[in-house]
Amino acid sequence: MKKKIGNFLFYIVCILLCVIFLFPFVVMLFGSLDAETKYAVTITSWFPNQFSLKQYQSVLSVGGRMSRWVLNSVIISIIPTVTGVFLDALLGYIFAKKKFPGRQIIFWYFMAAIMVPYQATIVSNYLLYNWLGWINTYWAFLIPGMWTVLYMFMMRQNIAAIPDALLEAARIDGAGEWRTFLQIVMPVSKPGLSTVAIFTFMNSWNNFMGPLIFTTSEKMYNLVVGLSTLNQQSASFNMQMTAGVITFVPMFAVYMAFQKYFIDGITVGSVKG
Repeated sequence: MKKKIGNFLFYIVCILLCVIFLFPFVVMLFGSLDAETKYAVTITSWFPNQFSLKQYQSVLSVGGRMSRWVLNSVIISIIPTVTGVFLDALLGYIFAKKKFPGRQIIFWYFMAAIMVPYQATIVSNYLLYNWLGWINTYWAFLIPGMWTVLYMFMMRQNIAAIPDALLEAARIDGAGEWRTFLQIVMPVSKPGLSTVAIFTFMNSWNNFMGPLIFTTSEKMYNLVVGLSTLNQQSASFNMQMTAGVITFVPMFAVYMAFQKYFIDGITVGSVKG
């Protein structure tokens, strides 16, 4: 009886947590489908009396600007995701399995970079990008986004859990370093690679400050910055929720595609340094 009561309370708590966590997404979706234009809502007035797609039609009516913003978001999200997955795994493999002079010093130098907030370097980055001629170009996002120290550390922890005997067996069979990395390390590290892909895409897709600071023309805006300009023109609750849904859908699709490996990628190698 105690076990049944415990299980019942456990499921009740889980259901309550699910309702709490899903409630903002439900409000966002219903707010975007509300036929009545609202500028403020309360906890009891967010549910629409009539559903409509007019907010989505209004966003899509901007025409070429919308398609260009989507294209910009795809470029500055997909390319860093691809390069980040490869380079983060490669650097993680080097720091996890290779011994060379100064390895620990270089590694902890990289770790120190994580402690510096991105906002603290925004001015120096702008001056550097302006000197290089990267302002209002894709290079300001593609080159710095080729790899990320945090995800390199994550892949190092993940690859460190791979038995050395497996790599030694590949070398005995005649596999070189690149073949060992591409055919042994990469396939075994799929959970970690999937996690890095999700996080990299999510951060790149949601990047607001970078495109806002490093772009000077509307045609170079990404979707997040572009939709924020529409919100300023029509700062209604409905428009804000519509923009939220549009930017959320691609991230949700990427997560669903890689969710099979997501949890494993978070936990594998987390206890091994």
